[in-house]
Amino acid sequence: MKLISLIDNTAVDDKLFSENGMSFFVEFGGKNYIIDTGLTGKAAENARRMQLPTDELDAVVLTHNHATHVGGIDSFMRLSPDAEIYLRAGAQTERFRKTGFFKEPVGAGKAFFKKYADDLILFNRFSEVAEGFYLASCETFDEKNLNPDRSYFALDGKKQLPYDCSDECFAVLFPKKRKADGLVIIGGCFHCGVQNMLETVKQNWYGIPVLAIVGGFHFMGSNPKTLGCSSEYITAQARALKLSNAEKIYACHCTGFKGFDIMDETLGDKLMYIGGGEEIDF
Repeated sequence: MKLISLIDNTAVDDKLFSENGMSFFVEFGGKNYIIDTGLTGKAAENARRMQLPTDELDAVVLTHNHATHVGGIDSFMRLSPDAEIYLRAGAQTERFRKTGFFKEPVGAGKAFFKKYADDLILFNRFSEVAEGFYLASCETFDEKNLNPDRSYFALDGKKQLPYDCSDECFAVLFPKKRKADGLVIIGGCFHCGVQNMLETVKQNWYGIPVLAIVGGFHFMGSNPKTLGCSSEYITAQARALKLSNAEKIYACHCTGFKGFDIMDETLGDKLMYIGGGEEIDF
């Protein structure tokens, strides 16, 4: 299994674009996948510059319906128009983000679902993409572990409904010949909370070692140098990651630099940052 960061808030090569978005190219079981597509078409352009076969994609996985993860979908689908698109059915509910006195849509709207109706595989809580490649949603939902960002909401008429993570999933992959040898978790922002995600993995795949956890942790504020949540919450999530005995934690995107530094105090050598252009092999 090979995982390559296509786009991030940072890039390791000045020939690659960076943006506030996340996208990974995953080579797994002889097939090619994209997990999230970044904010714009820059992720696909980076893939072209890295000479990755994005014209031979088997599927695109969208971890949740937020612009920084779904905004580049058209660029990838133009390259691989036959690719399947995996997304939770709850993503069809339009969501917004409140910024001051204003609200703005945060993801792909009705036009997206109409345009890609024949390509979409909408699932509720669990889906199998391929042998050893699964998509799961949080089954354990302890509210104290949810990400404290409350700026996202849905609308029921004029009534605002709190963000319930019903559009969010994370990938669980088994890169070894035997599943018992370990799994890798890849998420978008873990809005559901790291502890809830880890408890869900434990319930479904009890006793299997966690080789790595990869993703953004949504600790960032308005820019990578600020926090969008308390340092106490970040420390609690970092402790949960440490207790999971995951061999490596690869943070990126909405983790933010300050959030990463707080995680580092607890996780030390287990924690690494994966920027655009970097590769992990399992």
